[in-house]
Amino acid sequence: MTSPLRRLASLAARTPSSFGRPFCASYSTSNAAPGIYEFRTYDVQPGALDDYVALCDASRATRQRLMPGFLGFFRTDLGGDVNRVTHVYRYENYDDRDRVRAVMAHDAAWLQFLRASKPALRSQHSEIFLEAQQATAAAGLGLNDMVRRAAQDGARTPGVFELRRYQLELGYKAIPTLVEHIARGLPSKMASDSEKKGELCGMFYSDVGKLNQFVELWRYDSMQDHIRVREAARGATQWRQAIGEVAPMVQMFDTQMLKPLGLSPMK
Repeated sequence: MTSPLRRLASLAARTPSSFGRPFCASYSTSNAAPGIYEFRTYDVQPGALDDYVALCDASRATRQRLMPGFLGFFRTDLGGDVNRVTHVYRYENYDDRDRVRAVMAHDAAWLQFLRASKPALRSQHSEIFLEAQQATAAAGLGLNDMVRRAAQDGARTPGVFELRRYQLELGYKAIPTLVEHIARGLPSKMASDSEKKGELCGMFYSDVGKLNQFVELWRYDSMQDHIRVREAARGATQWRQAIGEVAPMVQMFDTQMLKPLGLSPMK
């Protein structure tokens, strides 16, 4: 039987790319196809991470049954709180998220997992992001490419992921302007990685939570591959120009290295 995630990936593959369309923040309400992405960040009590991860792994089938848009589950390895886990979900829209979570609230297996796992948590944080389609299309990614990746990564050797966050200045133009510059320079950055050591997983901007955030998620086979790709990008002229245009708008830039946990669809 085809899994819900694979059915979702098949739908995403048939959805046309938005490359060439003008940037439009109304994607969050007027166009169901792109969907919404929820990044949930949980801080675990020091010393409890292994036990918490074991509980999550034991409830893997329940999570996948209830949340067909479950894409990734990672722990922070470098650059942040090392007792932090980040999980990523995709929903068709906000109503779809409400429906899924309403079912979860009455599922006996899920409630049992919550009772067992919540004592291990210090905090829980949720944000909603929309895909920066103009930027991802410039890198050759189709719409909702993370869904396809999550459906196909099961047998893959786990790599390392870099989560990059930019906090931009206030105003309506900051995100559209950044996306335009990123889309213009990204092909040169991708070309500079001649050995194809880095894989772009997705680019997003915030819709609920701390606004005017821009987020990138990249995958590498190893930490050292990440360094090699970053060094190569310094020679990409158009990328350097794009970053030069973007830099004055950026108030904060943060990068973390994450490792996928056993239950993570994305590897």
